[in-house]
Amino acid sequence: MSTANPISVPPAPQPKSTNSALNPATSTDQSFGKDAFMKLLVEQLRNQSPDNASDPNAFMNQMTQFSILEQLQNQSKVQAQQSAAGLLGHTVSYQDDDGKAVDGTVDAVDYTGGNPTLTIAGKDGIDPAKVFNVR
Repeated sequence: MSTANPISVPPAPQPKSTNSALNPATSTDQSFGKDAFMKLLVEQLRNQSPDNASDPNAFMNQMTQFSILEQLQNQSKVQAQQSAAGLLGHTVSYQDDDGKAVDGTVDAVDYTGGNPTLTIAGKDGIDPAKVFNVR
């Protein structure tokens, strides 16, 4: 079976939006995600020799890996949402855009942008990853 070079698989086209907070697909994370995995799988199938078909067990292993990858990504998203919700009502310290430490109480959690954001002391759109202390 002919295999595709994973380095030659082009990256998935990104949306035109430049605001990564509103569109998680524009994040700078370059990890090997489910889109890249699926492109690699399709490329392998496209380049497979008709007289030398791939091993069906290998194909099933790849599909299982794809399924596991997708479930792990979903689980990671749920954990991020639960972690953000767990901050509600707590006093936290976070780093603002200027790099200064700011204290405040978490008033709300917003899930509309794909990734949760916090409202702390009336200021919204704060990334939970910027929180460094919870009281």
